[in-house]
Amino acid sequence: MGIIGRQAIKSTIYIYVGVIIGFLVRAHLFPRYLSEAEIGVIALLVSYGSIFAQVAILGFNHAAIRYFPYFRNGARGHGGFLPLYILVITLGFLIFLVVYGITGQFLIEDGQTGLFAQYYYLCIPLTAGLLLFMVMDNYNTVLYNASTGVLLREFGLRFLMLLALIPLVYGVINFEQFARLYAGSFILIAILMILFVIWRGECHLNFRFRTIERNMMKAMAGISVFGFITGLTNVAILQVNNILISEFYNESQTGIYVTNFFFATLVLLPSRGLNKIAPTMISDAFKNEDIDLIGRIHNKSTINQQLIGMLIFIGLYINLPNIYQILPESFAAGSWVIVLTGLAYVIQMTGGVGSAIIGFSELYRINTYLSILQLGLLVTLNILLLPGFGITGAAWATLIAIMVLNILKFVVIKKKFRIQPYNSKHLVALGVALFCLVIETLIPALDQFILDILVRSSLITIIFVGINYMLKTSEQLNDNINKTVRLLRIP
Repeated sequence: MGIIGRQAIKSTIYIYVGVIIGFLVRAHLFPRYLSEAEIGVIALLVSYGSIFAQVAILGFNHAAIRYFPYFRNGARGHGGFLPLYILVITLGFLIFLVVYGITGQFLIEDGQTGLFAQYYYLCIPLTAGLLLFMVMDNYNTVLYNASTGVLLREFGLRFLMLLALIPLVYGVINFEQFARLYAGSFILIAILMILFVIWRGECHLNFRFRTIERNMMKAMAGISVFGFITGLTNVAILQVNNILISEFYNESQTGIYVTNFFFATLVLLPSRGLNKIAPTMISDAFKNEDIDLIGRIHNKSTINQQLIGMLIFIGLYINLPNIYQILPESFAAGSWVIVLTGLAYVIQMTGGVGSAIIGFSELYRINTYLSILQLGLLVTLNILLLPGFGITGAAWATLIAIMVLNILKFVVIKKKFRIQPYNSKHLVALGVALFCLVIETLIPALDQFILDILVRSSLITIIFVGINYMLKTSEQLNDNINKTVRLLRIP
């Protein structure tokens, strides 16, 4: 897939290097040096900051990806696109400040938010940094460089978090000072993103905007409105469980949930690299009316993401006892969060780039409606399930909502574009995964949990990859293995 393949591979490498640091921070240091409530406060800061940043960007990130191909002209500063983007988010940030003030009053009056209310002010710097980073990262992505943003957010942010934790571990600073450093790290990665764009020679600040036809201006405004709603609901979908758990219970339960949730997100991580660069390629393909290319991208994305998603999920499932050798005993209450959310993310990954196909076609409004439906399902199911099932209810809500949405996206794409990305190879991959789960039960447990993780995971990975290679489940999997063999000069 050319650019998509290179950017996706680089992004995946950056993501998993970041995961190593993230694991050290969230699975080892956080549970030992922060209380469950303090972990919940950090999670809620990110939850509210992410939602506020989506409010402030005003949906223009969707218009940017969809219509930048019409501005693309490096010699002319891309038609003043970047200054236009900055003007839009400046207005959006002023709107955010109003929303922040209104929301703050409710939080202060709500006794359940207790500890979080003391740190709510940190949403301002966190949102400002996240917003500016999103703008520059999105701009850099439409210029066919998605991996740098992934590097800064997945690795850089976690590395800064680790640096901020060091003085906390040694008692040099308290939790409030750590929280301030954490919020400030979002500003720092935004500055680094700006410096990178300047270094590339793409920071064009000329205000001589490209002449925009009335129809295009109207279309950009329309997709921004729907992009605003879609983006806001998508972020709310990611954060609503944290917020509702805090409302139904407290920051401590939120802390247990997000710590287990971190492990489940490992399943979804490989898709982030692809989902960063694929929308730009799909947008260009729609401009050129190349539906065949879109179909090929979608087909490859479904099988490749299904394979990697299932392999990581299997690894988590078979190592659940070992995970709770790492985490304090109190976090074991969230074991089903890992299983159910991990399974939900396997289903989501198997959906490929369906959201991008709908979102950058003339059917983009449907993505908005589907996002609203998913958010509505999550809220309703959480309200119904949290009282009886605790934080496991939030995981069930995620699984059900993702299943429903994936089915609906498949129906829309098949009916409108006649793209059907699934075939017998997807069933073969599922069969191999089930076979590996059976084989795993025959592997005896070792006394040393780290050795058990290495042995158990290595054996299952060899079996899973080996069988799929022999059955030629994925063309890209076989190509990558063959290239690696040739590179190592193995006969």
